[in-house]
Amino acid sequence: MHWLKLLPIALLTTGCALFEKEDEVEIPLSEVPPAVMAAAQQAVPGIVIEDAELEEEDGQTVYELSGTADGREYEIEISGTGEILEVEED
Repeated sequence: MHWLKLLPIALLTTGCALFEKEDEVEIPLSEVPPAVMAAAQQAVPGIVIEDAELEEEDGQTVYELSGTADGREYEIEISGTGEILEVEED
């Protein structure tokens, strides 16, 4: 098969990879900076953090913390500097 026939497929496959979500890495809670934990407590008072993930979004370090408060589950995205980016109730 001629390589030019494969070019559109290669470009499409490469282009789709650019839109995939960045990789998230689960980290121990002990590795979450105190400023990030404090921000999570401020965002959702009484939350008990159960899981933490670390990812890179648009060149910025982002922590995604998951936990429960008042019987509800939450996911909180916080920058490495402690800025609350998103609070999601599941």
